[in-house]
Amino acid sequence: MKTQKNPVTLLIVFSIWLGLILGCSSLRKAMDAKRAEREGTGITISAEDLSKAYESNEAEADKLYQGKIVIVTGKVGPIDATIPTAYLMDARQKPNIFCDFARDQKDAVSKLEFGQTATVKGKCAGKVMGSVALTDCVVQ
Repeated sequence: MKTQKNPVTLLIVFSIWLGLILGCSSLRKAMDAKRAEREGTGITISAEDLSKAYESNEAEADKLYQGKIVIVTGKVGPIDATIPTAYLMDARQKPNIFCDFARDQKDAVSKLEFGQTATVKGKCAGKVMGSVALTDCVVQ
């Protein structure tokens, strides 16, 4: 028995194939853009100064930092290498910069020690639940 190729079936198969190709292409472009953003330059600031900027005027600090790549140096506070997340502390040892690391940073985060000085690069998400939040972070 010979299988007939119905035009509707061919159209459906072609549409699925095209959707997969375009979807994968879009995903790759988004991942490349995120990687380029992470590897690009950013605003260099200390954990202390970033914290003070948000404490003194959150709206102004959002204009300066929210949505931008920042490179923050400070003392490492509480760490959870399994997620991976960590806090950077201000001069009063208050953990106030929350860093949500990229998943490929688990090894680097697990090597951080409480109290050591570290530099973290990430995208500032503004103040979230009392702390300045950085997303997609990498240890520098």
